[in-house]
Amino acid sequence: MTADKQFNRWMRRAFVLFVLVFAYIMLADVTIPMTPHSMVQRPVISVAPRVSGEVTQVYVSNNQQVKAGDLLFEIDPSDYQLALEKAQLALDAAKQANATLQAQLAQAAAAVTEANVALAEDQREYERMQALLVKNVVSQQQVDQLASSVEAAKARLAAAKQNQRAIDVELGDQGEQNLRERQARNQLELARLNLSRTQVMAPEDGVISNLQLVSGVQAQANQSLLSLVVVGKERIAADFREKSLTHIPQNANALVVFDALPGQVFNASLSSRDLGIAQGQNAANGLLATPDSSDRWVRDAQRIRVYVQLKSQTLPASLVTGSRATVMLENDNQGWMHTLAQLQMAMVSYLHYVY
Repeated sequence: MTADKQFNRWMRRAFVLFVLVFAYIMLADVTIPMTPHSMVQRPVISVAPRVSGEVTQVYVSNNQQVKAGDLLFEIDPSDYQLALEKAQLALDAAKQANATLQAQLAQAAAAVTEANVALAEDQREYERMQALLVKNVVSQQQVDQLASSVEAAKARLAAAKQNQRAIDVELGDQGEQNLRERQARNQLELARLNLSRTQVMAPEDGVISNLQLVSGVQAQANQSLLSLVVVGKERIAADFREKSLTHIPQNANALVVFDALPGQVFNASLSSRDLGIAQGQNAANGLLATPDSSDRWVRDAQRIRVYVQLKSQTLPASLVTGSRATVMLENDNQGWMHTLAQLQMAMVSYLHYVY
């Protein structure tokens, strides 16, 4: 066989191989799409104190695993203890003020009773003097003086009642519903709450990461001081080309390999997919539209983020948040395509480990 014939034969074989590979790629892209743009995600809580002050003690170390409710660090409680004592004194003062007002209210009620008695006596005396005036036993001047006394008694009674009402309004509701005491108790509870907030607890089970906090730091309220990586709520985020997800059903089977774990193929399932991306979000910011000005004939494919969860296996503890992975989704997890998918993912895991 001549060299030209051998060359033509190899060219035909190469062309046939190219067609087969191209056909497999096109078929795989819609039945078993794969993406290396995947990573492990864990919720990360930025732990911040609710009160300000000097950090006096740090009870955890870097990469330490903690449980929800474990003490992480403590802020100097001196100021908040004083504030609590001040609030307690304010509540005691409110109770004393209410006791004083209650005594004044009782005194005012007695004054009203006394004014009522005095008015009744003056009215009776006035009526007697009027009867005597008809008989010309007393003078008109004496009757007029008693009439003035009755009016003065009425005025004193009205003043006593107004004083009683003023004290009653100032005192307000009695017992637990008293406004002055409720305000004092609220301040006391706030002071007690702020004192408890000087001890900062772990909100979730997790691992302390990148700890930089030391004693002596001046903590500011609501400013993060350490990071807590939550364990047990891991997920894998994968960015697929938009067209690759067209024929993938919800809860589809998935295969996952990690760059750090060569040869290990994990079974997973599609748990959810995002409904949009940042570029498609409209914000009422008053700006005009910014159309894409790219002059490329073939633009980059749009990627959509999906999330997968491992089925029976748990995520290895050696994988940190942000560990790289490769995810493949399967339109059907049976048949020869499933076998090819398993082989392809195993090969990819070794390639990414070497590379």
